[in-house]
Parts: sequence; structure tokens; C-alpha cells
Amino acid sequence: WVARFYSCPGIEAKLDRKLEVEQAEELAELKDIWDGSVLQNFKGPDGERHFLDGNGEGRLVFGLNQDGMNPYGNRTAGKKVSIGPIYMVCLNLPPELRYRMENIFLVGIIP
Repeated sequence: WVARFYSCPGIEAKLDRKLEVEQAEELAELKDIWDGSVLQNFKGPDGERHFLDGNGEGRLVFGLNQDGMNPYGNRTAGKKVSIGPIYMVCLNLPPELRYRMENIFLVGIIP
């Protein structure tokens, strides 16, 4: 999946874009995960900021999500049937591209 993801035209430039982030203390409202201080200040093995100072090395951050739903709707099967997709999104993408179907990796489905 990562190889296919990287082969999409223009995606590498979007992933390696310079993250224009402000310090979390200066923001009145956090609108993206990169607005918070955890990823901004995450240190790598060299003691430097790992994700913001990657110098084009492809340091990707993924979000792992799980949701549950009744595939038949509550009227047909009641609350006895459910499935749960598990999926990953690349948080390096701009928010407007992050949750497009072509940029989501379906990890698995819990029956």
C-alpha cells in the first residue's frame, strides 16, 4: 500500500511539504494534529525534532482508527450484528486530502 501511495502523482511533494506550524501556546484553537505540541516537539534518536526537521527523509505519521456499525441498519437486525473497519490515514497529508478514499488504507475488518 505504501508503494502504491507513493506512486500517486504529486503525493510525495504533499507528504514532504514544510509544515507551517505555530507553537501550540500561541493558538487559540487547535485545528489539526500538527497544531499540538506533541508531534511538533517529538525528539528522534539524535535529540532533534524528528518530524518537523526530516529534511525530505519521508518521516510519515499515521493515525490508526477503528469504528463499528450495523451493516444492515438497526431496523433489520437490531443491535445484534456489527462490523468494525480498522483503517489508517497518513497525517502528513494536508487535512483536505487526508481522508479521501484513495488515501485511506483499510487494515482490516472486525466481524
